[in-house]
Amino acid sequence: MSGARRAQAVATLSALDRRGFLRLAGWAAASGLLPTGCGSAPAPLLPPPGLELRFLTPRTWAVFTAASARIVGPAGAERIAARRLAPGARAEAFLASAPTLAGSLRQALLVLEFGFPPLLAKLRPFTALAPAAQDRVLRELMDSRLATKRLLFAGVRSLALLACYGDPTSREWIDYPPDRPRAGADIQAAHGYPLDS
Repeated sequence: MSGARRAQAVATLSALDRRGFLRLAGWAAASGLLPTGCGSAPAPLLPPPGLELRFLTPRTWAVFTAASARIVGPAGAERIAARRLAPGARAEAFLASAPTLAGSLRQALLVLEFGFPPLLAKLRPFTALAPAAQDRVLRELMDSRLATKRLLFAGVRSLALLACYGDPTSREWIDYPPDRPRAGADIQAAHGYPLDS
């Protein structure tokens, strides 16, 4: 992980302060909104059996995995579903280097999972939603007038991108760095262009 990417992720996640989420959760509780998704997350989203988690819980791992699959697009989602890409494991590794962010990230993921109207426009846990509905929830967070909701999205998005694109297995689907450059894709071709007369 490059120093610049790590610094950007730390800065974004640091903005997810505990007080903001407690205010948001208190507002939801005062509105009479209580989470109803008491069951477990879907099995394909849960961490592998026997894996010891230090910073995430099995539920927050599942929420992060589901959100990452929606954020990185179809190629990444396909690899996450096939368990060839594990954003939860990369998040655990990142949080080991920045453990003070773990509490805020867990809270953000629980708000994403259990937030209900008027906090989030959904009636079921995030992990139980269809992909299109998950996209709508993430778009709602991204476009919200409330800064806390936008910060929640920015923090989860930042770590999801770092976890997925920072994984060495991502090189097979993003073709970077090009170990085997395509024909005609060399440095001279990149710098050569026709001059307008």
